Amino acid sequence: MIFYLIGVSYKSATFEIRQAIYLKRQAIKDFWGRAVKVDAAILITCNRFDISIASECKEDILEYLGFFKAEFPEFYAYSYQKKGEEEILRYGLRLSCGLESQIRGESQILGQLAYWIKQNNFPVSLRIFWSRIVNEAFSIRAACGLNSIEVNVAKLLFKDLIDSGIPTDNLKICVLGTGKVARLIAEYGPGNAHFYFAAHKNRLKAQALADERNAVVISFKELRFVISQMDVLIGAASSPHIILSAKDIPDRLLANRKPLYIYDLGFPYNIGRELSNEKNIVFRTTENLLQRHKDGSGNLQRALEFSGYLIEERLVNNARVKSWNAAQPACYQTVY
Repeated sequence: MIFYLIGVSYKSATFEIRQAIYLKRQAIKDFWGRAVKVDAAILITCNRFDISIASECKEDILEYLGFFKAEFPEFYAYSYQKKGEEEILRYGLRLSCGLESQIRGESQILGQLAYWIKQNNFPVSLRIFWSRIVNEAFSIRAACGLNSIEVNVAKLLFKDLIDSGIPTDNLKICVLGTGKVARLIAEYGPGNAHFYFAAHKNRLKAQALADERNAVVISFKELRFVISQMDVLIGAASSPHIILSAKDIPDRLLANRKPLYIYDLGFPYNIGRELSNEKNIVFRTTENLLQRHKDGSGNLQRALEFSGYLIEERLVNNARVKSWNAAQPACYQTVY
């Protein structure tokens, strides 16, 4: 089986370019869904849009990539490409260990990959390959200590508030969305904070989060009526549309002396960028949080370096096994 991967990530394209590609996600899914000569699976996260491809014939992969380039030239223009088992195995292990993440070492990506490969329509050839990557990554993360160093966007956000001199007692926090980022915010938020979860379609998920935090659920339509009461507003939805813009902010809030802290952590954008210019609004994104905060202990960096070493060690061992396999009669060959 021949493996190939083409993708766009925060390393290869700006947020705006990735957002434009994300908005075409259904058309891209439909394109690969029509492919009959190759297997394909698409991974979409906040930071990347990866297309994994497998086939018995290299020419079939190249043929479909040619069609894909013609139909989606902007994706191709900003893409990286990984070819062959070893190259994709390295990339997959680095991805699973958080080495390719915007927040390096984060554990959420491994959970996303484990969920991704369990989808009912996931091609068998790619499920076998990526299951191996996920299982290896679990082992590597445990061995290098990454599992004991929790790093995520929620921890960075609340550290940012503390570093900004904002008292965390009785903070009023409104979260737009009910996905994995919203769950992290709920989990790592101050114990005495007052939470509001704003939901559009996923009212039941919002209620589940609210029940965990003794919080309040509101609709997006109700959002503008409670904003003036909030200390912190967090965009964490996956909506393709802007949820909050300048026209939704009451004039009396902009006249207040106390600032409203707005964090847009959603992908695509949840909150209009014009709000960053408004008086009494402190506006930040994931990129801002990463620029403001570094791991000072060195523990994370050491764990990341060790994980990189373990990945290369696994790849060397894999090459040795394959080399031995190729030299043996079929009855002695190792089954992967």
